[in-house]
Amino acid sequence: MSGGLGAVFRDAPASLVGRQSALERRLDGLRSAVKEARGRLDDGLLDEIEATAARADGRLGLSARHTVVAIAGATGSGKSTTFNALAGVPLSESSAQRPTTAVAKALVWGEPDAEVSDLLAWLGVPPAHQFFRSTLPDAPPRGILPEGLILLDLPDHDSVETAHHREAERVIQLADAMIWVVDPQKYADAAIHQRFLRPLAGHRAVTMVVMNQVDTVAEEDRPGLLRDLRKVLVADGMRDPRVLGISARGGLGVDELRTAVRRRVEDNQHAEERMAADVDAAAATLARAAGDAPRTVPDVWVDDLVRRVAEAGGVPGAAVRVERAERRERAGVRVGPVDGAAVSAAVRAFADQAARDLTDVWGAPVRAAATGRLPLLTERLDAELGAVRPSLGADAGRGTLAGSAGVALLALVGAGVLAGLGRPVLGAVLGALAVLVGAGGWLAARSARRRGALDDGRALAADSEQVIGRVVRAQVVDPVQAELASYHRFRAGLDAATVSRATR
Repeated sequence: MSGGLGAVFRDAPASLVGRQSALERRLDGLRSAVKEARGRLDDGLLDEIEATAARADGRLGLSARHTVVAIAGATGSGKSTTFNALAGVPLSESSAQRPTTAVAKALVWGEPDAEVSDLLAWLGVPPAHQFFRSTLPDAPPRGILPEGLILLDLPDHDSVETAHHREAERVIQLADAMIWVVDPQKYADAAIHQRFLRPLAGHRAVTMVVMNQVDTVAEEDRPGLLRDLRKVLVADGMRDPRVLGISARGGLGVDELRTAVRRRVEDNQHAEERMAADVDAAAATLARAAGDAPRTVPDVWVDDLVRRVAEAGGVPGAAVRVERAERRERAGVRVGPVDGAAVSAAVRAFADQAARDLTDVWGAPVRAAATGRLPLLTERLDAELGAVRPSLGADAGRGTLAGSAGVALLALVGAGVLAGLGRPVLGAVLGALAVLVGAGGWLAARSARRRGALDDGRALAADSEQVIGRVVRAQVVDPVQAELASYHRFRAGLDAATVSRATR
């Protein structure tokens, strides 16, 4: 009938050496991630995660010698009867028709001491509801349950009394391990699955599911009933669930349940596994809001943004006008004003690229950081680009032309002198040389002027792009970088909180 419930406990990791410090580091990471997520994620959700970390901190500071096992279930499922059957003594009043447990009741299998008193106070169990095996009038045999066990009987989670089910929910959050009691009639009831088993599906290592009252079902139908319960638990997301069929009143399966509880307590892996599962669930919730993004804005993205803004500001056209103008005309060439729509499109494309792999929670602030200063951006671009002037270099063509003209003039003079002296052939050669020198000088001067114009055009483009780069970094890139830095602090905290099972 067990379906291998004892294996639930045997499957747990064999050692938790050094786990406490590792768990504390995970909790620190979780808190760091929550801090960065404030203002982005829902405050109620973040408050719940902080409460998870606070509960873990509280439990870490309390007795590691005791295991808190809470028995939870719906009205009429036999939860209190199961508690009494495990204890071997009728401590809890039970009823199939109405809720009878209003406050959690604790049975401590051991002696009272300061450690257990502090733990019971943290659990919120009032002194009148605290029982110790050794002080009971009809104390059950010592060996039926392990030393260090604190067994809790909770109010019904579906109680019509609001205070009752709130108390159940409160203690369920604090228990080290849980026994969920269901019955053949209501084991698939949505209340327990939606509110508890589904959200706690990742807590399999600290969860037992007990089908009580199996003696009300024909023996040949019981295996099918348990298989169906397993299917429902799988649908909840619980990996490889085990269930146990018992009859708390008739005693069927109670010894096996005691054995499973004993193994769990003796393994001494209870409290921190529960806390680790809570951190897993909280980290998974945050991870769904994360996504991924580069740690810094790549230079190639910035270069592309500068290029597109330069085009919007007419920088390429201004450079071409400088290259084609005479030197005296170049000083009149201006850059800008920018095309606001084109600048906006370039910035939005940059923002989309930066937020491409992020969820909306983090992508929206990145986009807002990029586009939030668009009016100021265009204003600064117009002001600073309007102050850029072409950097006019020396006109090398003038010197080249003057030098060539001088050589040609001397050649012509020499040709005339030689002709006067009766040497016409040599004079003609000198005359031709003068023509060639003059033409060469003109071509060289033209090429030099062209090079000067090209240099001036390139200088104008370079100066303009330097200005654009400075402005877009201040108004677009740096705000995006600040958002990405916040995201990566969140991501670092989340990574610290999320530890692969292979390293545990």
